[in-house]
Amino acid sequence: MTPDQEIKQHKRKKVSLACVFCRRSHMTCDEGRPCQRCIKRSIGHMCHDEPRSSTSKKNNDTSSLAMNKNEDDKATQDQFYLIAADPHDGKVEDKLNEVINAKYEAGILKPYNYVNGYARLQRYMDQHMTPSSRQRILNVMGAFRPAFRDVAQALTDVDLILVEEAFERLLLDYDRVFTAMAVPACLWRRTGEIYKGNKEFADLINVPVEQLRDGRLCIYELMVEDSTVNYWEKYSNVAFDPCQKAVLTSCLIQPRSSKGAPLVSCCFSFTIRRDKFNM
Repeated sequence: MTPDQEIKQHKRKKVSLACVFCRRSHMTCDEGRPCQRCIKRSIGHMCHDEPRSSTSKKNNDTSSLAMNKNEDDKATQDQFYLIAADPHDGKVEDKLNEVINAKYEAGILKPYNYVNGYARLQRYMDQHMTPSSRQRILNVMGAFRPAFRDVAQALTDVDLILVEEAFERLLLDYDRVFTAMAVPACLWRRTGEIYKGNKEFADLINVPVEQLRDGRLCIYELMVEDSTVNYWEKYSNVAFDPCQKAVLTSCLIQPRSSKGAPLVSCCFSFTIRRDKFNM
């Protein structure tokens, strides 16, 4: 193999490991997620590997209309990836607005379906908790869920998109915060799905840090039953209380390594971050 061929093969290897944004802009990438290139462009919270789909022949009866729609959708999403990979120069705020707008146009940024989040919690309680614990959680949820529902029903689709925009900004802020923190920390939605976590928290519960993204785990799935009930009861007390934002309590964590792993006793503090709609 000639030196030129070795260089080309090495470059191809790097591209094959690239995140979706580095791949679309044909740039080299590193193994970190988020990678350093995405972090520098303030899109670290969106950095992820591009899934490889198996190629298959299309059915002969595929309508031209469906094919055209898929091509239009792909073109819009490609435009988003290109903008996110290389936003225009300027202030971080302007670049983030450009990325968010492109994400919305591509149909990727949508209002979050919290109904599914509550359904997931219900399934977890049905499978892992005693009837008395389930009832205690349902009692407190009956106090704050209607309040959230009333606020959400009064918002337009655009308002709900802005809620997701605020959440995207929060994820970006916590990229920097978690990097500077030396204690286990994570960020989750009000229904419990974890969307950001640092390496220290991943080490505490014994999972890869990539598992602390996109709602793959929920905060209540990591606690023992009594701690889960305690969390929801304390959350209910401050969910709509503007005078209280932070709660200091304790919990027992069950690491994800094995069922026989020893429990970890933690001093547990959680802070509520509200958007402009008080949600």
